[in-house]
Amino acid sequence: MSERDRRPELPVGTMAPVAGKPEAPAAEEGDDHTAREEPEATGQGESDGFDDEDGVGDEGSIPGIDDLFGGAGRNGRGPFIYAPNGNINTGSVHGGQRVSSHSHTTGAGTHRVEAREGPISEDEIEDAAFGFAEPEWFPEGLRKLDSGVLFLTGAPGSGRRTTALNLLHRHSGSMALRAVDSDMDLATWRPTHADARGYLVDGLVPKYPLRPGMVGNLRSLLHQANARMVIVLPEDPELVRRLERDLHVTPQVCRPAPPRAVFDARLRAAVPDPVHRNLLLAGLEPGLLDDLLVPELVPAEVAELVAAVVDSGEDGTDATGLRNRLSFLAEGEVPDLIKDLRDDSDGLAFLLATCVFEGLDHRIIREESERLLEVAEGRLDSVLPPSEEGTGDQGKREQPRPNPHFVFRRSLEDLLRSVRAQCAPKEIRATSQYTFAVEPVRFTRQRQAETVLRYVWREYGRLSQVLTSWMDSVRNETELTQPVGRVMGMAAGWGGGRRALRHIGALAGSERRSSRIIAAHAMGVAAKDPVLATEVKHRLREWSWARSQQLRSTVAYTCGTDFGLSRPDLAMRLLGGLHHGLDDEGESAVRRAVDSALVGLFNSGSQTLVFRHLAEWAGQEGTDAELALRNFPRLLADPSWFQQQLLGAGECAWQIVDLVHRTLDDDDTFDTTARHLIGWCRMAAWSEQQKEAVETLLTALAQDMRHGVFRLFVVIDRHEDTDLVGRDIARRALNVWREGEPAPRPPYSDPHSSGRTS
Repeated sequence: MSERDRRPELPVGTMAPVAGKPEAPAAEEGDDHTAREEPEATGQGESDGFDDEDGVGDEGSIPGIDDLFGGAGRNGRGPFIYAPNGNINTGSVHGGQRVSSHSHTTGAGTHRVEAREGPISEDEIEDAAFGFAEPEWFPEGLRKLDSGVLFLTGAPGSGRRTTALNLLHRHSGSMALRAVDSDMDLATWRPTHADARGYLVDGLVPKYPLRPGMVGNLRSLLHQANARMVIVLPEDPELVRRLERDLHVTPQVCRPAPPRAVFDARLRAAVPDPVHRNLLLAGLEPGLLDDLLVPELVPAEVAELVAAVVDSGEDGTDATGLRNRLSFLAEGEVPDLIKDLRDDSDGLAFLLATCVFEGLDHRIIREESERLLEVAEGRLDSVLPPSEEGTGDQGKREQPRPNPHFVFRRSLEDLLRSVRAQCAPKEIRATSQYTFAVEPVRFTRQRQAETVLRYVWREYGRLSQVLTSWMDSVRNETELTQPVGRVMGMAAGWGGGRRALRHIGALAGSERRSSRIIAAHAMGVAAKDPVLATEVKHRLREWSWARSQQLRSTVAYTCGTDFGLSRPDLAMRLLGGLHHGLDDEGESAVRRAVDSALVGLFNSGSQTLVFRHLAEWAGQEGTDAELALRNFPRLLADPSWFQQQLLGAGECAWQIVDLVHRTLDDDDTFDTTARHLIGWCRMAAWSEQQKEAVETLLTALAQDMRHGVFRLFVVIDRHEDTDLVGRDIARRALNVWREGEPAPRPPYSDPHSSGRTS
């Protein structure tokens, strides 16, 4: 048989997308599930909870990474909100001199993850520098950093992380900063990246005690790498004494700038125009700032005050209105609030439901509060109902209780007033598929929800069982599972001890998918505590080797939450061995969870790291290669990183070409790969840079006309879009093939004849 006879026949029925029309998503590769699985992998789906009301069984409707994990999977973008004349909650405060503009639940706003391992984003560094007020000791801290290592200690809320980032950025003049996780053994640590100029260790834990000589070794390594390190420590006098005694180092105490200086710096940054700034200040009642800016105020609380002042506008606000919004005045009010509601089971249930689901529509909160009353089975009632006989111990007839099912029992306005909350103006929110209107319930005071929950969780031990049972049984909807997971994660820190994660572990092994998603969110939140982070990682590693498919799917879900996004390297190592390659439904659930987490990690800014792992797995056998080749086509949906690599002949360029070859050659992955590449060709018509990248890729593919490339080029050649970039390359390659002329090896081709990556 001649060489020409052995060439692939002209494919029949190959896809030919219609120009100008969006293509329908293809079925998931290698699977009988069709359109329902694609959203999970691509991040375009939405779980409405109707496919699986009880949360058991159907794993095919898992949402995309955006919806499952609250928007963190797509470059941190949150849900779109349109609120004409609406009041968007300014949200909660998270340490340092920064204030986040998002509700603590699933309400408005975007969410940025603080890096705990790996590169620290430029956005986080710029956030730390925004309105930063240098404390008096800051120049001395810069001088101490000249030695290579600076130990920084201080009270919670004193701005240690924010100050550490500013020290590293100011000292190095570089944005190339990296985070080192708190459980790293610094005795074995080495600088990992030649371009890194600063390393931040946030919350060192005593798992690996610091030893004499280790600091000197660290300094030597850092000087060789032209880098510096700041190690953030908790406020622990005994730890400070040990450092001074054993290591002969004196930690720098992080004492923030005076509250007034922090306020002025933040306000200047938030409102650069001095005229507008003066109008804002003039709108405040005389003496109000002096009353609020007490010396005990930490930078995070000052930042919250600045946000409240800016939100008040030039018309100003009265002192009572401003005080009612500030979270740092909430602690003293919670006991009185609980006391006022002691004999009001409806009010208690509505308070707790608002705490967990603040920012959601009032109808959902009413529904959840009534469900809490049912789950509590009378445990929120301060008095017992009358006995069945209707008489008491003294023979007197007991008074009948109000009918709990009376539909006019309590009005929404009455419930809101009783828990000191309000129903905000209507907001229009959107999923990836549709829009909807909500009237979100929010407390008047910021962080009231967290304060109330922490108080009742610690002070009323048996209530935690009621709340756990209630929260665990929520419907499998993202707007419910995400805030529940956050509360469960915070509760791990409120309880403490060796059983801190026990309630999360029970959810992780549940048959209910919603329970496992809640557990994943909870693990991500709990890991923000440096002490709990060590146990979280221990449990995840332990579960990743378990036979239980439920535990392994929980690990995969967790890798797609803040835990994985802030520790992408660890997340990728965990994801690699989770799927055991079997065809049963349980393993399919693990596989889909792994796929979602991989796509989310890639889209959140860890493209190079994720791709390196995929390229390594693709060069292996069995489930590792299958995992890589199944997910690589989905990553092509966002071409920007790939095109940068191709244009700059980056380190991953030839591996990109090789994986494109391999996924085009596989019938199961051809459609997805080709569809995204056709999309590249369409988009390139409006950008010279994209056009150059697409032509670079197609030229490299044309040098090695395997079966999959042949099919792709036929589709491009026959495509109805007349402006499709690359048509000339495809047509020329097909003509060369027909003429039987051999082609030279491409510059990015795999040197291995098998086509596998090494």
